[in-house]
Amino acid sequence: MNQADKNFRLGVLHEGLWGAANGFFTLATILSLALVDLGRDASTAGLLGAVFITGITLPQAFSALALPPSLTDSKPLAWAHLPSILGPLVAGLGFALTSPESKDLRVYFLFIGFGLFAVGVGVVVPHWVAFIGRTMQPSRRGRYFGTSFFASGLCGTFTGWMASRWASEGGLHWGYALCFFCSVPFLLGSVMVLTFMKPITRRPAPPPPKALRNSFRLLKEKLAEPGPFRAFVLVATLMILSASCTNLFTVYLRNESHVDASWFQVFTPVLTLGGMLGAYLLGHLADHKGVRAAYAIAAAAGLLTLGLIGLCKTPALNALGFACLGCLVNSFPVINSVVNLNLAGRGQTSIHTGFFNTLMGPWYFFAPLFAGWVAAHAGYGWAFGFAVMAGITVFWFLLKNPGLDGKK
Repeated sequence: MNQADKNFRLGVLHEGLWGAANGFFTLATILSLALVDLGRDASTAGLLGAVFITGITLPQAFSALALPPSLTDSKPLAWAHLPSILGPLVAGLGFALTSPESKDLRVYFLFIGFGLFAVGVGVVVPHWVAFIGRTMQPSRRGRYFGTSFFASGLCGTFTGWMASRWASEGGLHWGYALCFFCSVPFLLGSVMVLTFMKPITRRPAPPPPKALRNSFRLLKEKLAEPGPFRAFVLVATLMILSASCTNLFTVYLRNESHVDASWFQVFTPVLTLGGMLGAYLLGHLADHKGVRAAYAIAAAAGLLTLGLIGLCKTPALNALGFACLGCLVNSFPVINSVVNLNLAGRGQTSIHTGFFNTLMGPWYFFAPLFAGWVAAHAGYGWAFGFAVMAGITVFWFLLKNPGLDGKK
């Protein structure tokens, strides 16, 4: 077995363990359910989604410009993951060491813990994507991301079911604390597997001189370059807007449709199962049909989600909506990673990925925050309608840009 094949298998194991950890604190179900139990409304759920996703995206360009290319080697990259692992540990300690009546304090611990996790992930993502680019053959990148996120979803399905059961049975007394604590060994195991993967190509080029000081100017220049980069920024922005209600569905079903909490023992694993199947499909589509087809499938999944959760009053159909939501959520790391690696070639992969994802940061912050505010003040129908219009606009944009294939 050659090194590329070993890397492929180890990478799938690495992502599977990471997905198992994430199943214990799924943003759209477990963390949102915790907020409902803590007496919070849609605007708080939207704020948590904004903090979580923005923490992942916003630091990336600055991390890519400030940290050296040596971070795309396996051992330095593994050490760089440690701050993110502290996040669930902090949240777990916060829930374990405070009483169930200390709801405000627990909300703070939830935001601090998973804000720390998100920022820790955001610092390493551009270097992780570049590392994957160094360990995988270009012709297999889409299949790798699809297969690895398939494994992530498969493992997250089982841990998500366990987490939703603990949240339902133990709740604020012991359920959420146990969820957060149990994620930590899986995160550590995932990082340890990473150290056995070996790059098969050279490191990416270092950042230009004084790059961090000139980061905003470099971002502006990147946007001004001719080529497909701006088109992908626009379609990715529209996709984010179409997913703006992701963190509201649990709050909507509990507070408005009055769906019993026991159903989330179904919704959480179904969400990860949909993400697992969607990632596998989207990865293969990106390799064989191009990212335009993959974006179209993801946008269709988003529209189905809104219909099955926003319009249907049957929990079984709501569960199907969560499966579509999983496909939509997993479309972002799968498709965007392929786009960034293809557009950057073997040059400044860390910087290119950081630029792209940091440009998405404000939209990741705005979209769930705006949707949560609209839902709280005007009603869920208006928030869902906004997401539907964004999804329809994705299709219009893809039809207007038939050459959008994610390559130079």
